[in-house]
Amino acid sequence: MKSHLKRLVTPKSWTLLKKQEKFVVRPRPGAHPAKISMPVALLLKTLGYASTTSEVKKILNTKEVLVDGRRIKEHKFPVGLMDVVAIKDTNDALRIVIDTKGRLKAVPVEKDEANLKLCRVKKKTAVNNGKIQLNLSDNRNILSDKTSIKAGDTVLITVPFQEIKEHFPLEKGAMIYLVGGKNMGHRGIVESIEGGKLIYTESKKTHESLKKYAFVVGKGKEAIKLE
Repeated sequence: MKSHLKRLVTPKSWTLLKKQEKFVVRPRPGAHPAKISMPVALLLKTLGYASTTSEVKKILNTKEVLVDGRRIKEHKFPVGLMDVVAIKDTNDALRIVIDTKGRLKAVPVEKDEANLKLCRVKKKTAVNNGKIQLNLSDNRNILSDKTSIKAGDTVLITVPFQEIKEHFPLEKGAMIYLVGGKNMGHRGIVESIEGGKLIYTESKKTHESLKKYAFVVGKGKEAIKLE
């Protein structure tokens, strides 16, 4: 597989000027789908921490750059939705989110939220001793004794230790963040759920979306800062 992509065929979620350099670093396979992730090299250059891939490599080799609390050194490492990127040298912490144009962006994170992450439950499986295994949106697996957690719900966890701090069910009154469809990046409150669809309100207006696009981010309001 080639190590670079032509800029003109990069995912729409990547924030870059497609008429500048001809090629951009190809992310290696990782925890997130390509359409909602980007290589850390592109992120650091977009945010002004580096101008070239060589500068990115130097930063990763000589300074601590953490993703969800774990140091990374690979410039092709993919960072994606809800990941927390911390640069120890500058004490900056950033969360990856999606704007209403479907583009990935990094928002500053306060120190008390830098070790918190929202993950959507993709699947749950019963295991031994009355526990369940949760398969989460960033491909991590967590064991829990909270059997009330269902697929489609969200858990607020600590990173890197993976302790579940809160559980947010996908239900009426939940604050959701749409991660797909024509309203990607929008947020609202769930009014009703029927089959594979849900009705939500945003700015006093009612909208419909597919249930699979709903990422719960809190009960009535956001549990953590997303903008």
